[in-house]
This record gives sequence, C-alpha cells and structure tokens, in this order.
Amino acid sequence: MSTVAKFLIVDDSRAIQSIIKRVIESCNYPNLEIRSASDAEAAMEILEKYTPDLIITDWHMPKISGLEFCQHVCQTYNNRIPIGFITTESNMDKIESAYKSGAKFVINKPFQDADLKTYLTKFVPFSSNEQSSGKASEELANVMTVLSSMFKGQAFTLEPCPELKLADYSENNLIGLFGENGKTPPVNALAIMEMSAVGILWALNNDQPAMVQSFIKNGTASNDQLDEARKFMDEFGAGMSLSNKNGPLKLARSSIVSRQFPRLEMSLKTNEGRADYKLNVPGIGAGYITYIKLI
Repeated sequence: MSTVAKFLIVDDSRAIQSIIKRVIESCNYPNLEIRSASDAEAAMEILEKYTPDLIITDWHMPKISGLEFCQHVCQTYNNRIPIGFITTESNMDKIESAYKSGAKFVINKPFQDADLKTYLTKFVPFSSNEQSSGKASEELANVMTVLSSMFKGQAFTLEPCPELKLADYSENNLIGLFGENGKTPPVNALAIMEMSAVGILWALNNDQPAMVQSFIKNGTASNDQLDEARKFMDEFGAGMSLSNKNGPLKLARSSIVSRQFPRLEMSLKTNEGRADYKLNVPGIGAGYITYIKLI
C-alpha cells in the first residue's frame, strides 16, 4: 500500500456510498483518498487513471453487474487490486462464484460497521516504515483471503493477539510441520491450531455450528473432520512464509498432539519468530492459531 490509503466505492445508491465512505473515514487513516462511481462503466474509467488499494462494489447494478465488474478487475489487473462486495445478494451459489472470480469478501446488506472495518484494516493496513510490519500485514491479508474463501460469506474476524502460553491451548491441538517443497527434515516452521479452531473450520464448511463444542469437549477428530483444518493450515503456512527466500513453505505432515508434548513447549520458547491469532465467528465461537518460525 502507498502512503495514501486509496479506495474506490462502486454502488448505484448514493446513500450506500455515503455509508461506506463514513466507515472508511472512521478507520482514521493518516492519509486517505476515496473515489466513487455509480456503475461499473464509470468505475472502469476511473481505474484507467487511478489505482485503489481496495475496491468495494455492489452486485446488482445497471448495464454491468458487480460480478462481471469483479471478473473484469481481477483479469485486467491480474488480481493486484483487491475487490469485495457489499450486497443484498444471498444466493450461496452466486456468492461462491464471486469468490471463484477473485472477490476477497462478500458482506450482506444491511451490515454493521465492524463487518466492513475487519476487511478495511486487513486489506488496507496502516502504512509503516517498518519492513517487518509491512510483511506481517501482507501475510495477515493473505490468510484473510483464504478464510474468506472458505467461509463463503460468514462473518468472522482474525486478529493478532498476545503470545499464547502453553496453558492457553486446548488439551489436544492440531500441529502442522512445514518444509520447503513440503519436505522435512528440516522443519522450517510449525503451526498450532487448537481444537476449537479446528471445530470452527469443519463445522462451518459442513453447516453444523453446534459441532464446535463437541470438538472442544472430545479433544479429537477423525481424519475426515480434520481435512478442512489441514487444507487451511497448508494455505496458512504458505501465507505466513512469504518472506522465505526459497518460496512459501508447504505443509509436510500434521497430527493431533497433546499440549504436554515436550517439543511443543520448547518451540514456544525457543524460535526465530512467531505470530498468534484469534479466530472468532460471531455466534459460533473462537479459537487460536499460532505460526512459529524455527529456521
């Protein structure tokens, strides 16, 4: 992102444009530029001379639909400009087509300010002179994209949190080991996903939110139930290792491990860097995910 946070709002309702603009302004970006268009054609003209950090578009608009506009943006600009929807469209097949076309998020109207702010601050983080901070923001945005695709419109937040202690994890946790080209040894990094986070990923993808508490209570899961978590963990590790000189790391293997496992405690204390996140889905629950760089 440049030193100026740039947004493009595309909606045929002036009222909705004003609401979105107000939410963006409430984020208190030090330097901000917002442009608006009432239809996709006007937005395309703006994009010829203006490169926003994020496009927020409606779905149902005259002449060119928001979905067609999304496809145009992603293809024309090679997915370099993030784009998301604020829409009344609720058909899950259509929403899934938006994600497949390259959309980063889909928020249903009416929406809460917090719903939009989650994506604003993830995809357009505050600029920083610290290179490491910029890389962390890029990594978090990448993980947010993966989750948005998996959750298919379900509201959620993923926020950095203070470093977790061993006692903060569930009794059993899914541990993933990462290596270059998916090969170990050596183990370049590991990820820890507590059982509540595993349950959230599986339950949402199988439309069974009540199962989250079962995961937490039982402390284990079948291989089929772990598939969604492993899929995310692989993408999570790749997103968190963008700075690896030989390319993003890949998941080599994973297993359920007790928090009493000695090597787990050692990795939490002795490492080359770590990042802890809290995954929260309103009305479902919250869980923690940790990424630890070992070499």
